[in-house]
Amino acid sequence: MNPRQIPVLASGYTTESGPGGLITWLVGTGDESTAAEMTGELELGDASWAVPTPTGLAVLGERDSHLWLVNPSALTVGAELDLGGGLPCHAAVDPSGRLLAVTHYGSGEVSVIELDQWGAGPQLAARIRFDGHGPVPGRQESAHPHQATWLDRSHLAVTDLGADLIRILKFGPAGLEEIGVIRTPAGFGPRHLVLTTRGARQVMVVCGELSGDVLIFTRPAGDDVWAKDWRPRTPVPSSTHGRSQPSALVPAGDGDLLVANRMLGTISVLSGLDRLTTWSGNASVREEFDCGGATPRDITVDGDRIWVAQQGEGAVVGLVRTPEGWRTDIRLNRPGATHVLIGVA
Repeated sequence: MNPRQIPVLASGYTTESGPGGLITWLVGTGDESTAAEMTGELELGDASWAVPTPTGLAVLGERDSHLWLVNPSALTVGAELDLGGGLPCHAAVDPSGRLLAVTHYGSGEVSVIELDQWGAGPQLAARIRFDGHGPVPGRQESAHPHQATWLDRSHLAVTDLGADLIRILKFGPAGLEEIGVIRTPAGFGPRHLVLTTRGARQVMVVCGELSGDVLIFTRPAGDDVWAKDWRPRTPVPSSTHGRSQPSALVPAGDGDLLVANRMLGTISVLSGLDRLTTWSGNASVREEFDCGGATPRDITVDGDRIWVAQQGEGAVVGLVRTPEGWRTDIRLNRPGATHVLIGVA
């Protein structure tokens, strides 16, 4: 393993163990043991998500309903905004770097924020609220937008865990409007999705927090009418070890996808996406390994290392592959860990 100095930043909730916000470390790796030096800390309420922007970081406060724009190298707040919506849990920056889409899990809303219009700081540009429900008591009495994904400069896909829908939104001069939906099975609970292209097909992979499955949709590539022609494959269990609550879905860098399995404390490697060039193909779990705790909230891939935010364990875990399989080579203390970013400081 080549020696490296890795800047690591993690967000986290407020817990009995400490305040929420951001912590940074400089992690040294190499042939010797991996070591870390804590380099900074910023208290920011219940930081549920942090996403890089062209000028720094956008950080969401979930129970605070707040947005902070942060300089990650100095860990200082440059601007902030009261989001005014229930439980913002995920955000994504549009391709221009000008807009931030925010999902409000608690109030069933999606907002679009102008990050710095004419130097005035972050401003609310549009908001839309959804209705809907599913069959799972306690989890699906109302709409629960969870992840926003920009499809292009004006279209969004939003996973609605409460209504078993993937909502396709359009942002324009009139604000946000829903232009179509993609339905998932009842009780599926879509949480995260990844959109990619394989050969002549677009592939949308969605993990179901409530069903424990991964569902794959495909359609002919090149069609930008985003809500049409998606065809579902047979759902695939996210784990071969038992019932899980998939909590993260990220590309692995080699054409595979990684799925975090809460309750089981594993990561599954989903392969076979290249077989989806035919209508009969499907993906499957090729490998599954322990990820250092039972409550993985998020995964970040950095070259040959996987970083896991272990929310319940209050830690950020670094995993490397050895001849004997994946193993934990570093564990960093971060109460209520929610998200990990590499190289942003």
